[in-house]
Amino acid sequence: MKLNNLTQKDILEISRELMKMKKESVKEVNGEDLSFLLQEMYLAIESELRDSAYYRSLADIAPNQFAAEMINEFAKDEREHAYQLQKAYERLTSDKFVSQYEYEFELDVDNYQEYLEKRVLDETADYKKYKSYYLMTNNPYLRDIFFNAMHDESYSYKVQL
Repeated sequence: MKLNNLTQKDILEISRELMKMKKESVKEVNGEDLSFLLQEMYLAIESELRDSAYYRSLADIAPNQFAAEMINEFAKDEREHAYQLQKAYERLTSDKFVSQYEYEFELDVDNYQEYLEKRVLDETADYKKYKSYYLMTNNPYLRDIFFNAMHDESYSYKVQL
């Protein structure tokens, strides 16, 4: 299935399926219930995959080679976040994560600046999201993943300014 953005219906469907799976097998690590955080991680993986694809499309319309290379680095960072979250998710749930979507974007070169401005807002929101996840758990493995993602998101939106 191809789509540019997850709709609220898609997110709700994914969340319901994930909650159903988690009710069957609630995960506790060191006495800490991670079911909510696992649900959020599942959604974050999809979000990072989507963002990576978006950056790759944005790099294709960049005004120069330097901008394209920088944006491709952002795409790699987003893909790495997805990979780290996926590894953690699979480790904690013993379930293999497989994205249900193939993300493709058709971006208009005339709107390049607008796309960058939107990414600054999105990266800021992602920074706050990962900060909240970091604070939700005492698990050092997860905290490292969330801290690194939070740091990268902070760097990305500052560079884009």
